[in-house]
Amino acid sequence: MRRSLVLVVLILGPTLQAVGAEPPAMAVVSSRLLGIGPATAASAEDARLKRVPHRIELVDPVAPTSPPQARELIELVDEKGFPAGYELSFVTHVCNDNQCLPVEATLNWDALGYYRRLTYPPGKPLTKKEHVPFTPADYAKLDRILRNRTSILRDWTVAFLEKPPEAADPNQLAGIDAVTAPTPTTVKDSVIEDAAYTSWALWHWANGKIVPKLRQITEKKCTPAYLKHLLGSDERRHVDYALGYVIEHHAADGEFVPDVVRILEKGERDQIPQAIDFLEGAIPDKAKFHARLIESCARMNPADVPIILQTLAADPNLPPATLEALTGHLKALPYFPVHLILRILEQRHFASEKSLADVAGLLDSSDFFVARRACEHLADEKLDESTQAKVDAFREKNRDRL
Repeated sequence: MRRSLVLVVLILGPTLQAVGAEPPAMAVVSSRLLGIGPATAASAEDARLKRVPHRIELVDPVAPTSPPQARELIELVDEKGFPAGYELSFVTHVCNDNQCLPVEATLNWDALGYYRRLTYPPGKPLTKKEHVPFTPADYAKLDRILRNRTSILRDWTVAFLEKPPEAADPNQLAGIDAVTAPTPTTVKDSVIEDAAYTSWALWHWANGKIVPKLRQITEKKCTPAYLKHLLGSDERRHVDYALGYVIEHHAADGEFVPDVVRILEKGERDQIPQAIDFLEGAIPDKAKFHARLIESCARMNPADVPIILQTLAADPNLPPATLEALTGHLKALPYFPVHLILRILEQRHFASEKSLADVAGLLDSSDFFVARRACEHLADEKLDESTQAKVDAFREKNRDRL
């Protein structure tokens, strides 16, 4: 409730400031939490960023047949010279009859063109029909709308969105696939009530044709240092972008191996196949490539280790050194990866003095299922006297559980 009151004060003006209003500094912080609010003094972080102007040609999305106009885009650059984001100020009309107040706003994106926030001049809030100002809930919803890159606003005209399907002219719906057309609920969730045109226009300003232009500027600065910076980011989409970029442009560059190994070990599950693909190209020595993957197994989420083991199992010609490296890590792994490694050995009918000793070491595991699986594996192998005695002792001790 406190934050909502602050936003009402900011939107409606000074007449409410005496009614339980928070100090101006707190109001600024509260408005920025939504990503949308009146223009304020730059934060301490933004103030450290260098502002570099660019001239770009851009068509107003609400007038797509008009010629493109030259606009000033501000690139925000950090102290290392890395792109940190972009800003664009603009004025746009948001209705067809010129009865609506034009929207004056500044959009802010990150370095990859993802919307971050929208600000407007003090005293010029966003409005709906009849010039009704947006409520705090409207601003919060608009912020969510602008962050949604896959919104139906990308594909549907504002004319359709202003008339939900059940109220639309049947001729307008001709040829629309009932399966893919947005439902009335989807339409309602995708726009601000009584401000569908504004929602549509701002979404296209934030997520439309300007995005590839922002990416192009950033890509010109994709130095190895900047790519490493992105690969180590806490932002998933920054990591994904950099990983895709190095795969495409630096496929055999060993400089990025430590960064990609970190993604392999600490990243998300769906990033692992990409990381493996890169490492295979960047580590041409097969034995070293395999060793690098196996070393990571003990530092990964155990549930993700099978992805690496499946990659290795797909190679019909695994060298003995790789197979022995696998057994050398058995003690650090839980049951299922242990089972997969032993199955790889069994399918290849591989056994060596080292591998058998490594497997025999599992007989002392505190996990009975791991120890039993090791015993099953050793039962089909030709063992030396000492190892055979250890297997026999395990069977005797656990004869009621085998």
